[in-house]
Amino acid sequence: MGLFPLLNDPPVFLVTFALAVLGLLLHNLFQAYLADRYGEVAPRRYGFLSWDLRVHLEPLGLVLLLLLGFGWPRFVPTNLPGRKGVLVALMGPLGFFAAAFLYGLLGRFLSYPFGEGLLEAQRLMLLHAAIYLFPIPPLDGARALYAVGGLEARRFLDQVSALGPVGFLLIFLVLSYAGVTGSVVAGLSGLLDALYRVFGL
Repeated sequence: MGLFPLLNDPPVFLVTFALAVLGLLLHNLFQAYLADRYGEVAPRRYGFLSWDLRVHLEPLGLVLLLLLGFGWPRFVPTNLPGRKGVLVALMGPLGFFAAAFLYGLLGRFLSYPFGEGLLEAQRLMLLHAAIYLFPIPPLDGARALYAVGGLEARRFLDQVSALGPVGFLLIFLVLSYAGVTGSVVAGLSGLLDALYRVFGL
């Protein structure tokens, strides 16, 4: 579980971890860019349009990335309602998916330890893209639902959010062991393979 098995191969571990951190950064940059285009001022004000890791990274998220293979950055401050809010939220999983596409592409051509690290990071990015789609606070799927959901949907999300990080981790583990997460990852992986075929890869 997590990245610890890769410690048997330190160079691959370092490449994988660095690329996973980059994926968290891309998640935020994708969201911050679109929010800024829509006129949301908070992402630019708080530095989320920069590449400054100190702005984007969350220490607990990095620890869980190592322990579980799943982590999170500091979430981009946005409060856009309706369709714009949904699109901004979904830019996060799209950022992970774009990273997975790029990592898989480069991993086909680079040798050890970069090739192996890139392919491991691709797997992590697909996992992140899948998980962040779930409507569970504070994930992007929940933020999208909050932007367009009615009062009852928002009340439910607030109740789930009140469970805190422990509640979130329990839900995440249940979804993982029930095979739900794996099914979504498999679907995204199939989409990724289809894109590679379009490009003749």
